Amino acid sequence: MQPTGAAPLSQPLFQPAELFDLSLPISKMAAMAMATDDATRAALPSQIVTPTRQQELLGHTSATVTSTLLNGAQRHIDKAIRRLDLEDVLAFDIDGNVEGGLRVVWLLEQGSGEEWRAMGRFLRVAFIYRLTPNATRPLQMSADSLPTATAFHQLLLTMAIYSTVGRQLTYGGTSLALQQADDGAYRIGNVSFRVVSHGDLPGGHRYADGYKRTDPTNRWGSDLFPSFSAYLLTRLFWQCCYEEGVGQRRVLRADIGRGDPRYGRLLTEGITEDQGIAVDWRYDGGHLNAANPSDCRLVIVSGFRRNETLAAYLWVGSGRIDLYTTEPSAADAPAPIAQRFPESVGAVRRVLRAFGLERDVIDRGTVDV
Repeated sequence: MQPTGAAPLSQPLFQPAELFDLSLPISKMAAMAMATDDATRAALPSQIVTPTRQQELLGHTSATVTSTLLNGAQRHIDKAIRRLDLEDVLAFDIDGNVEGGLRVVWLLEQGSGEEWRAMGRFLRVAFIYRLTPNATRPLQMSADSLPTATAFHQLLLTMAIYSTVGRQLTYGGTSLALQQADDGAYRIGNVSFRVVSHGDLPGGHRYADGYKRTDPTNRWGSDLFPSFSAYLLTRLFWQCCYEEGVGQRRVLRADIGRGDPRYGRLLTEGITEDQGIAVDWRYDGGHLNAANPSDCRLVIVSGFRRNETLAAYLWVGSGRIDLYTTEPSAADAPAPIAQRFPESVGAVRRVLRAFGLERDVIDRGTVDV
């Protein structure tokens, strides 16, 4: 007990770095790290290494300030990774690099969050398709590998996010890094595509409503995609699915007919995430004003959620519904399709039942294997 009249006990000058809440300074410094203004970015190093007067009075040195910022940046990153549901697919190693850590903080805070969640779904399927032969799960990203501020601001958000992870993906030995050509086109692997601006879409076009500048409409040859993330997933399921050991194949097909209203609903109506995710595109021959474009859809029922180990989807187009899967057959023909591929058939059954197509596809469809 302190004697009456004695002076109050003094507080220690030094306080551990982890006791400071630097959320505001971290966010402000992260914005500086990715500023479009060269002078603002150039001023950041002095902000990092120079303690404030308050920090000096608390016993901090440049080393303890740096340690505080590193801890604060890592906490920001870990919190964002959890919020964006990326823990199973993505991890950032800032490795003592304060500026790099701040760039990661800034990047994870951009957009609505859906852009990052879409990338998480893409990466889960990419792991199943073995596009990360030299990487562990979650994908380990170095803060040093992020694009420069100038390069990042030249890209739209979803494309910028992909540019941070695409360089670690390969297919058939070819890098899937995002590259930009001099003519304004982009390239992933051996395939080129272009961004279609909202202003280029004709009035009343299906993809004009809901256009997102952060995830823009893309043109790949004769096919038009409502978003870059839709393009990525379609490329994944169409082209980048045949690495050795993946085993994807079509196992079932059913001719329903374009005029069947149930088919039309499956092709155009919303799909709840517990059923799957819908990925749309339009074949228009390269003409936005095509008189009779053909709409198509993938309904992905497995592979994009945590802990799923097989990819399965419905291809919906030209009046037909096909089932593709990486699931190994659990029984030989002539066992029923539901016994041979129980997980895949169970997943698509939930979707088809909602549209009244369960029996026409599963019970009456043609088995391909």
